[in-house]
Amino acid sequence: MTDTVLVVGGGLTGLQAAVELAEAGVCATVVEKGPIVGGKRAAMLTGEGDLDPRLAGVADNPAIALLTLSELRTVEGEEGDFVAGIHRLPRYVTDDCTRCNHCSPVCPQAVPSEYDAGLTSRKAIHSPFPQTIPDIYAIDINTCLNMPPNYLPCQRCVDVCDDKAIHFDITPPDPLEVRAAAIILATGYVDDDESERASLAEFGYGQHPDILSSVELQRLLEVPGPSGGFAVRPSDEGYPESALLVLTRVSAGAAWVMANQLRRLAGQDLRLDVVVLSADREDPALEPLTVAAGECRVPLRFGSWVGIDTPPGGKLLPRFAGFPDGERVEQAVDLVVLSSEVHPHPEVPALAEKLGLEIDAQGYLQPSRAGIYLAGGVLGTVGIEAGAEQARAVVQTVLERLRAEEDEVGPVPAGPGRDQLEQLLLALMRLGEKTG
Repeated sequence: MTDTVLVVGGGLTGLQAAVELAEAGVCATVVEKGPIVGGKRAAMLTGEGDLDPRLAGVADNPAIALLTLSELRTVEGEEGDFVAGIHRLPRYVTDDCTRCNHCSPVCPQAVPSEYDAGLTSRKAIHSPFPQTIPDIYAIDINTCLNMPPNYLPCQRCVDVCDDKAIHFDITPPDPLEVRAAAIILATGYVDDDESERASLAEFGYGQHPDILSSVELQRLLEVPGPSGGFAVRPSDEGYPESALLVLTRVSAGAAWVMANQLRRLAGQDLRLDVVVLSADREDPALEPLTVAAGECRVPLRFGSWVGIDTPPGGKLLPRFAGFPDGERVEQAVDLVVLSSEVHPHPEVPALAEKLGLEIDAQGYLQPSRAGIYLAGGVLGTVGIEAGAEQARAVVQTVLERLRAEEDEVGPVPAGPGRDQLEQLLLALMRLGEKTG
């Protein structure tokens, strides 16, 4: 039986699991599709110049192997002896990179940054944050002018790289086979895809740059971030004097997120209001939000959406009908934030087929195969801290199973040492002499 555990997903939950495993003396192999570990919330782990323990704990830990730009393709075997096939993509930037940042400014290909919720752009060659693991740049070949079969029409980044670290002739690494006693899935959920943005359009999203999703607000409030950790108007990067948070299709997870955002915004000099598009004031999922609103002395209203006007050069004018009397309310504000729903990761069906797992009615994976464990957003709407707690709990279960397997099999007998081998050889020689 191997003593390695495979962690699929290098976000916050996956990293928590890897650190817990390493501290228990178990090797962890982390498989992450992106160019860095930490996921889209990785900026939270590099604020104030110091790495969060979850990143610091994996940076140079010999018990943790990090496979970025990698994808789980196949899984064979059973609990205690899985064999996972890992497909890897080239980074096109070697470890010689010193982050001089000469390459990114000259790159002609700019696309919305997935790490900034689309609020900023990034280049085809980029590093999402000032500190990353691995701490080198990467090339998104799908947005690069050199994407095959274009045969290197652009060499701008290569020409300015003093480190000679960029090589488009790097071939894809060979697939890996990783033996693992257990597999922990921590692939997360999706909270900012095209379908979600389309669903927010009925509330004015896309009509004006100052109508944001809660995912975009979350990114603005992170340090380092597009606005240094402050809520700003994307239209002119000015500080808003007033903001309206609109909660739609409220869930417990969304309420917790918005509650945390309320606390962050309370320190900024702005008038903040919240409208919940629900008639159920007693919804238990709203309790954290209600408490946070009370602590911050923020008005909390309930109503149904009517519409929003976006006059040029003026304030936004959202309108809703209040509950229970149906009174029409129009409020002039500088910023409108719409709560975003979360969805199962689009790769859930493929993962379920590869791993032999079941999917629940909401489209999330379910733990239904021995030796494969789930933690964090892969199970549904889970906040960061709850995901970390799930990772700890899953690791404890994995460790108990490993110990139980060791007790059943028993310790592996130690092989013969050098002295024993010499004695064995001498005995064989003597035996040969006698029989000769």
